[in-house]
Amino acid sequence: MKLGTKLTLCLSLVIIIVLSGYGYFHVLTRRDILFRKMKVEVMGIGQTLKISLEKISPLREKEYVQDLINSVEKYEKTLGVLVYHPQKDFLVRSRSLEGGIEPFLEMINRSIKEDNPQEEFGVYKKTSIFSYAFALKDKRGRNIGGVAILQQMSFLEEEIKKAKWTIFITILVLICGTVVLVLFITRKWITLPISRLMNGIKQMAKGQLNTRIDMKRGDEISELAQAFNQMAVDLKKAQEKMIQEAESKLELERSLRQSEKLATIGQLASELAHEIGTPLNIISGRTELMKRRLEDKEEIQKNLDLILLQSGRITKIIQQLLGFVRKKRPEQTVLNIGILLETTLDFLEPQIRRQKVQVVKDIKESLPSVMGDPDQLQQVFLNLFLNAVQSMPTGGTLRLSASPKWISKEDLEDSQRQYLEVCVEDTGVGMEKEVMEKIFQPFFTTKEKEKGTGLGLTVSQGIVQDHEGWIEAESEIGKGSVFKVYLPSSQRVG
Repeated sequence: MKLGTKLTLCLSLVIIIVLSGYGYFHVLTRRDILFRKMKVEVMGIGQTLKISLEKISPLREKEYVQDLINSVEKYEKTLGVLVYHPQKDFLVRSRSLEGGIEPFLEMINRSIKEDNPQEEFGVYKKTSIFSYAFALKDKRGRNIGGVAILQQMSFLEEEIKKAKWTIFITILVLICGTVVLVLFITRKWITLPISRLMNGIKQMAKGQLNTRIDMKRGDEISELAQAFNQMAVDLKKAQEKMIQEAESKLELERSLRQSEKLATIGQLASELAHEIGTPLNIISGRTELMKRRLEDKEEIQKNLDLILLQSGRITKIIQQLLGFVRKKRPEQTVLNIGILLETTLDFLEPQIRRQKVQVVKDIKESLPSVMGDPDQLQQVFLNLFLNAVQSMPTGGTLRLSASPKWISKEDLEDSQRQYLEVCVEDTGVGMEKEVMEKIFQPFFTTKEKEKGTGLGLTVSQGIVQDHEGWIEAESEIGKGSVFKVYLPSSQRVG
């Protein structure tokens, strides 16, 4: 529920309660006024009768008393009149009072006895009445009887009912008018300004930091709008500052990368000189030896084969080196890693069978797709499979698994992302901790000189990094090694 609606309902409820209370007390006040007016009328009639009856002797002028009572009874609001003297057994009453007058006689007796007027509300023959009794006195001040006047209350109830309806309609009109006025005021001064603020916040949330709210009213909402505008200005400045800092950081990272590249090139040049120097020395030595023994064809053929072998080795080193330093940009193709892994395993099937290696696969169905270069990723998995098989010369188990995982990494742009984990585990000879720290360095290898150049894992790591992934490795002597490749899937957190 919106704030303006809540405020309207609360104010309307307060107004309804206040006006209803006012109407209720107004009805009570009106009722009290009408009761007082009725009592004044009855007392006025009683005073008139008292003066008239005390001038004569009621006991002797019974007919006069009856005529006087009958004249009073003609007043439409008067139900009846009783004139009674208990000791003289004198009773004169109106024609309308036929029976059930005992309570009124008792009232007259009390007024005579207490010498004080009596008032009561009651019912006579299903008619609501107001009874008023007072004592009559002679010239000596002695009580000579009493009078009871019965006043109908139906006229009073009708007037109270009319007053209630008048007050009810008036209060209802006031409530409706006030609620409409409150609704209009809350809409103009609260709902619409807050809606403008909300729209401004939504625009800012979409990145439109130039959003401003023009609201000059001199109240708290206007101050809130000014604070919003100032916040937008501050955010704009902060965004510009962040962009500048990001550009500076990016430039620094580029400089660092360039320095790292130069250091790597220096290391590569040193390792390359060492790696190529050995076969070149062999070629040079064999050439000198061939010059000395030109007549020995068998020796020449043997030296030529050796030269050809060492030349091929040099060519292989240079090709892998070029593949490392001049990597092509990976293609962006939707890949099914499960099929790619199966195809790569097929390439090594003869060697796997020859070395008596058992392959255990746990590739989950419905793997998420991966965007990447199929040739480059196949080269990565081929290197990992080949290393695993070669680490088990007397046979063993190669376990291959692939499954999706949600991973959070601080150094990635997204706080959480789905990755595809490919795990290659072998039961081979394993590696020491010192060796594990160098396996991704160029030209580092634990294989014999003729079987490896030390660039396979280095190239594989570069390819995976180009695909926004990474490689993790674990190994223990005598128990084997585990290589885990993480590649981002095409799904992201919503």
